[in-house]
Amino acid sequence: MKNITKSIFGLIFLALGINANAQDCSGYYYITSNAGWSNSEYYKIIDIDAATLTDPALPKFTASEGNANALNTDFGSGNFKTPVLTTTDGVVYTPTSVLWPINYKLCAFAPTMHTSAWAKMNLVGINPSGSGTYATCTLNDNSIKVSNIFDKPGFIELCRLPSAVLDTPPSLHGIIEIDSLPQVERIQWSYSSTSWKRGVKCDINYNDGNGWIPQRWVASDYSFWEATFSEQGYQFEEMIGKQDDPTSFVSIRFRIWDGDSIHMKVNANDLSLQTVPYTAKMNPLAQYQTVRIHQIKVFSNVIPVSAPAAVNLVSGVKNIQVNNMKIYLSGSDIILSEKAKIDMYSIEGKRVYSGNTDKIDVSNFTKGIYIIRAIDSEGKIQNKKIAI
Repeated sequence: MKNITKSIFGLIFLALGINANAQDCSGYYYITSNAGWSNSEYYKIIDIDAATLTDPALPKFTASEGNANALNTDFGSGNFKTPVLTTTDGVVYTPTSVLWPINYKLCAFAPTMHTSAWAKMNLVGINPSGSGTYATCTLNDNSIKVSNIFDKPGFIELCRLPSAVLDTPPSLHGIIEIDSLPQVERIQWSYSSTSWKRGVKCDINYNDGNGWIPQRWVASDYSFWEATFSEQGYQFEEMIGKQDDPTSFVSIRFRIWDGDSIHMKVNANDLSLQTVPYTAKMNPLAQYQTVRIHQIKVFSNVIPVSAPAAVNLVSGVKNIQVNNMKIYLSGSDIILSEKAKIDMYSIEGKRVYSGNTDKIDVSNFTKGIYIIRAIDSEGKIQNKKIAI
């Protein structure tokens, strides 16, 4: 928000990046805690709460609360506009006349409905899945906790249906996309689903020609630690860190987990599983699991004075460009599944290694967090954060 925060921002980012409750062996993020959002000193330029999206023109979730999913006929595509916010004191925000388009494909809006866990407990009279004999959902560390959005009304449900003709485009998976956000410091969002193993993906596009890069994922097909208890709802925070770059414009989208063999399993109690890939492969045309987005907040160093045009989200797999190489730490070496052009940076941004290789000996490196930027033979980029 203001330049006086620059000196503490790096410390905040570092603290978030090495949270003791987080396993970060892919370079992106997994669910292992649900502590909520941290505070930002930058401008909150967008604040979307699905409970306020009551425009009758939006496609409506017509199934009764407590049912598992919206009806197949409920989903629609288009965009709605949310006002860019401004503030004079950093506490009270008011809307400006600038309206930012929020593009959606095959979504259903449910402004009055709650998480699946809340509905089961309060309307259906049963325990949420994964909770055993408890009346609340559990976290991945097996402690019992009701999330901050557990009883909060309002969500946008993304369609999970398979393609209309088996394995034939287009994808019928729902998607929410926000484009060309300037100088973004962080993005906060909350998500829930309807039962065990319900997965979501969050992608970032830095508008640098490299397309969409997975920022966070929760796999549908992996029962332990990641998506098992998503009925209660989770709050996620994506640290983008582009607040001081006046040329930066990032886009973000939320979509159904569609399987991805390049991402790593994480088990909080067994680090040996970190290099084992998910068995589910990319299949954006299959039926996967329900995703519900509850809130989206965007923080920036600037308050925009104009907004981009709305877009037509023709395909749920538009512009996906994912690097298939695996990068992981094994003993005192960083291993890549193929040779690539590598630049390695300290958490402070200093380049500590550059070369073309499939293995980096880090035995003499100072312990800490490092960022690896790898470019494969096809020119696709993968960024990975590794602790050594």
